[in-house]
Amino acid sequence: MEALHRGDRHNWPLITLNLDFKTEEPEHLAAVWALLEKYREWLTTAERTSDEHKLSDLEVKPLLVLTGDSDRQAQVFYDRVPLGGRLMAFGAVHTNTSDPMAAPNILESQAASNYRRWWNNPWSVVERGGQTQAGDWTPEDELRLHTLVEHAHANRLWIRFYTLDGATSEELSCHGWFRSYNFGSLAAARQRWQAAKKTRVDYIASDQYEELARELRTHK
Repeated sequence: MEALHRGDRHNWPLITLNLDFKTEEPEHLAAVWALLEKYREWLTTAERTSDEHKLSDLEVKPLLVLTGDSDRQAQVFYDRVPLGGRLMAFGAVHTNTSDPMAAPNILESQAASNYRRWWNNPWSVVERGGQTQAGDWTPEDELRLHTLVEHAHANRLWIRFYTLDGATSEELSCHGWFRSYNFGSLAAARQRWQAAKKTRVDYIASDQYEELARELRTHK
């Protein structure tokens, strides 16, 4: 509320909320839409126009809401919004997952649309086999990451990678984190965090968010 009252927009949105739906019952999605409407004055929105390929300007507020690539979600969060109405959540583009190491334009052939404005990726599109198969971080890996980010930004997409963890077996067990997301050591994860920051990745997912935040502040 203080952010709205001050109206200092230079660092808005303050929070990006990613709606990671595990079920998509119509009633569930409708209830989420109703909740977004209730807090609409907090939300970053864009006008729905007749041309879905033309990106309307964002009216930036403290909170930005992202949702998945599901067409069911698009029906509620985009299709049912009347022309001239406000989009309150923004979907991800569809990704071709048949070959995670394919060229960026094969993985993602779409540019951003008015509704679909971001690209969500597992780390296996950067290093073959993902976190558990990753070896030393190499210049070739960094080039691959760079080309993915450049492709996204050239197509006006925000890009996200998940989930970059470097935890011990004890930490995984204690916190219930997925082993498939683990690089095996904090040092290995930090290398990837630094590379993601350097190449201008928009969103980095990690269960170790406090460590990640410290790393990003250190290399600001």
